[in-house]
Amino acid sequence: MSGDYHPGRDASPPVNIFGIPALAWLIFALWFKWPSTNMFLFCTGLILFYAVLAHFGFTVTVLSQRIFHLLRGRRLTGRPWWYRKFFE
Repeated sequence: MSGDYHPGRDASPPVNIFGIPALAWLIFALWFKWPSTNMFLFCTGLILFYAVLAHFGFTVTVLSQRIFHLLRGRRLTGRPWWYRKFFE
């Protein structure tokens, strides 16, 4: 199974600007809506927060997957709820 990897899977890696996902930079759209120094500092601080998290390996995707794992629980099964309720 180790030979099943195809290099075409990496044909379009996610776009990162300074190690931060490109969609995270859209937070500056808030600054265009309400142009003030405080909003600019908030947007810049949020981007720096994303950069620090990405530096330590905690990207937004990783954090969301960990939160979903905590909410979902440890036990994963391929059976529907009604099968588990009546037959297990």
